[in-house]
Amino acid sequence: MERKNKGEVSCLEKELRNITWTCHICGKERPDAKISVHTTPLIIGGQVMGDQNVRYCNDNPECRKKAQDYKFVENT
Repeated sequence: MERKNKGEVSCLEKELRNITWTCHICGKERPDAKISVHTTPLIIGGQVMGDQNVRYCNDNPECRKKAQDYKFVENT
């Protein structure tokens, strides 16, 4: 983003700094920098139906580990 003055921060930049996400594992709302996403194929009835994106706290080993096996929909 181009700035007119060195110290000037756009409204968009301010908003982006305040983005938070909810961890799918522990349920805590965390800042963007503390959340990562683990992607796996979504398999239903033996067919790949898309991707499953699980958000987890990247600074919490327990969340990181549980995200590896988390399923929104049980595979059948």
